[in-house]
Amino acid sequence: MPYSPDSARAALLLTNRLVRLDATPMTAREFWQLVERVDPATLLHDDVESIAERAGVDLDEATRMRTLLDAATALSFEQERLHDGGISLISALDDRFPAGLRERLGTACPTFLLIAGPTGWLDHPGLGVVGSRDAGAEALTVARRSAELAVHHGWPVVSGLAGGADEAAMIGAVEAGGVVIGVPAEGISRASRSAEIRRRVHAGDLCIVSPYAPEAPFRAANAAGRNKIVDALSRVTFVVTAADGTGGAWAAALEALERRIVPVAVWVGAGAQDGNHALVGRGAVAVTDPSQLFEIGPLPPDPQQDSLF
Repeated sequence: MPYSPDSARAALLLTNRLVRLDATPMTAREFWQLVERVDPATLLHDDVESIAERAGVDLDEATRMRTLLDAATALSFEQERLHDGGISLISALDDRFPAGLRERLGTACPTFLLIAGPTGWLDHPGLGVVGSRDAGAEALTVARRSAELAVHHGWPVVSGLAGGADEAAMIGAVEAGGVVIGVPAEGISRASRSAEIRRRVHAGDLCIVSPYAPEAPFRAANAAGRNKIVDALSRVTFVVTAADGTGGAWAAALEALERRIVPVAVWVGAGAQDGNHALVGRGAVAVTDPSQLFEIGPLPPDPQQDSLF
């Protein structure tokens, strides 16, 4: 269903992680469960009792929601500050929000994104490239070559902005004249402290996307959330290297396979690790030439997939 600007604003307030308050912001799952019951816009001006009745929650939960909704002025000031620094805040109920995230992640979809850089590419699914930070020279060459081919096919390259395979893919894409969508496992302000990252954003080569508070530090949970977004913004997730049973690349690939977010391809040529072959055994597509990535079709529909709408 279409949502109004008031709906998008209420979504930002209820899940607000930009301004400190006495109430805990709603999680993504809590928020999407609320959306199934009521349009958040209808709660903006309700008192506690009316929120409880309309949203079907108890008075304690309604009080929490009223406290969050009352932070409109503080959130507006913070939003303006971020905008002055080139960072946009977009609600998941905003028309500008990448549709692929909502469609593929269901109730695991982030409720907002902080974005810096060219947003036009976010609705163009690309090639997700993941791999170990300590990837060897052969694997790094594969990551770079796959990114170059993605650019030639008109795809953006999606990565986690980490070292190793992520960095090689970013360099390959940018030098080929393409665009990278980077999803860091830390807040967007922290990620933007890198002079090279800022330069790429200003040049229009890089779009940074984050579902976390601007100053959020790196956490394992953030990395897991980042992986979902990389997958959901991609047509194919390409695992260049992965240790067997451990590490971010392994976790990203396994979740994409288990949740059927996106087709997963795995490099099995020179430089592949044990985890690469193990992922093939779990359903990933074996790749011996990066050109094969662009022949992989979409996953068939899953009738059990969570849906928001």
